[in-house]
Amino acid sequence: MNEQERAEEHLKTIRRLMERGTIYRAISAPTALVGGLLSLMASWYYLHWFNHFGPNDFFSTDQNAFLRLWLVVLVLTAVANTIFIVTGSKKRGEPVLSASMKAAFTALAPAFIAGGVFTFYFVGDGWVPSTDVWLSIGWCVFYGLGLLATGHFAPRSLTVLGWAFLIFGIAAFIVFRLTGGMSDVFSHDLTTRPVGAIFMAVTFGLFHLIYALCAWPRKGAAPEL
Repeated sequence: MNEQERAEEHLKTIRRLMERGTIYRAISAPTALVGGLLSLMASWYYLHWFNHFGPNDFFSTDQNAFLRLWLVVLVLTAVANTIFIVTGSKKRGEPVLSASMKAAFTALAPAFIAGGVFTFYFVGDGWVPSTDVWLSIGWCVFYGLGLLATGHFAPRSLTVLGWAFLIFGIAAFIVFRLTGGMSDVFSHDLTTRPVGAIFMAVTFGLFHLIYALCAWPRKGAAPEL
């Protein structure tokens, strides 16, 4: 396939993605609902566990609890999303790994890979009381960038969600740096309150629930491109 044919095929793929904006919104809304509910449950569990053991015992007992908990949320949400995608593809009589799906994964990959490297760096660098805050801010920013990377074919609602994550994450980063830590905003001492869990509840929890409520497919609704 020469360069012209590749370009034409790429344009066809983008056109198909844009035409299916309503389909992608129909898939992303239930996934956002699952992810939002799981995030709120995980945040509640982390806060409850933290308060039960106390900050000193909690930190010394399991330094990677925050990361491991959110990896579980990520895996469960990804499984739910895969089920929605496979079910939708079967209903439409389309292959799951279509050219459109590959284009979507290609757009998301750079930001998500960068987020993985970012996570590995902080975990490998050693855990301190503010690590959960930095991780939650970084995840928020990279997730927002990933959603925005799909803006040329995704429904407008996903782009809005991406901007919400990106702006909130950058704002939190600026506040954290200027104040010397989120402790000046949420608590007098980061070791007495797990701010990262609160941050995740607001962003990956509430943001996703709001998105699911606004983007949930409605009968007779006009396609959103």
